[in-house]
Amino acid sequence: MIAMLNEDERFVEPTPYSLQNLTLQTVKDAVMNQFASDNMEVSIVGDFSEEDIESCVMDYLGTVRTSRGADKALSYSPIIFRPSPNDLNFQQVFLKDTDERACAYIAGPAPNRWGYTVDGTGILESISKASANNDVQPQTEGQLVKSGNINFNMQKSRNHPLFFAIAVGLLAEIINSRLFTEVRDSQGLTYDVSFELNLFDRLNLGWYVISVTSTPSKVHRAVDACKGVLRGLHSKPIAEHELDRAKRTLLMKHEAETKSNAYWLGLIAHLQAASVHKKDISCIKDLTMLYEAATIEDVYLAYEQLKIDEQSLYCCIGIAGGQADDEVSGSLQEEEYVGGLHGVLPVGRGSHAMTMPTT
Repeated sequence: MIAMLNEDERFVEPTPYSLQNLTLQTVKDAVMNQFASDNMEVSIVGDFSEEDIESCVMDYLGTVRTSRGADKALSYSPIIFRPSPNDLNFQQVFLKDTDERACAYIAGPAPNRWGYTVDGTGILESISKASANNDVQPQTEGQLVKSGNINFNMQKSRNHPLFFAIAVGLLAEIINSRLFTEVRDSQGLTYDVSFELNLFDRLNLGWYVISVTSTPSKVHRAVDACKGVLRGLHSKPIAEHELDRAKRTLLMKHEAETKSNAYWLGLIAHLQAASVHKKDISCIKDLTMLYEAATIEDVYLAYEQLKIDEQSLYCCIGIAGGQADDEVSGSLQEEEYVGGLHGVLPVGRGSHAMTMPTT
């Protein structure tokens, strides 16, 4: 994460050095500066009475001082990916340990939840322009999905603000299934493997991470196999049954999680935020229909937005065992100060061992 985000520490867990340098006033200022009363959205989910909520709001928010912080909140330093190519795309960490084991992370850039990339371009705008240049084709029975007395055709779903989030969610489920089937079951190269997306509402970027656990003797082959699956969606096209299985899995997960208050809070967050102009109530009520209307072509539209070329991929392999280099092990214990970051290990071309990606 440090390498991919150009040494930006805002998306990694704090190191012991960073925590030791915090003061009460620093923490208080950081927290209170988040309460911008001219642009505050409070989302509440649960079984409650109006009187109870008024009392709680008074207790927990009533003493927050009046402040105008909307402009300040939007003036954060931009998040950028490290320019490619660079010498940090591949890193290795060796740790001396009594147990032999290995893990690896493969990460790369992606758009945000709404399909916007770091340069400000959006997938929805590209689709709209392409559609405007084509003659409108008559709808066929295969292009319609009927749900709740509402017909959702392909073009309408692609113009929906949640289109990219739905399409890329299905893509992630399909890639996860293939990773597990091919890398774990067929080739036996890993104990576990997963593909996860980190998508944001306000930042014009996101990223994906493949996590692999293996043995020291197999971890490099496992990484190569994962890269092969990630890049193999054109050579081995997505089948209809894969899409159907992904739809069923995500719809069942959605139905199960609607019983959770925390899940509803996540769904309704940012509905009133001016900085998330794409999100409205349709992103909640149309979610199920968008899953049902999604096509293989939609998934490939999302797939094309992921950067999977060798220059864009960042890979870090960690190996623990009795054969780990003594000098490297000693460097970890001393937590050398490298490149302005504590806990970063100078192994090979540079590695990190004390910082972990947050999700």
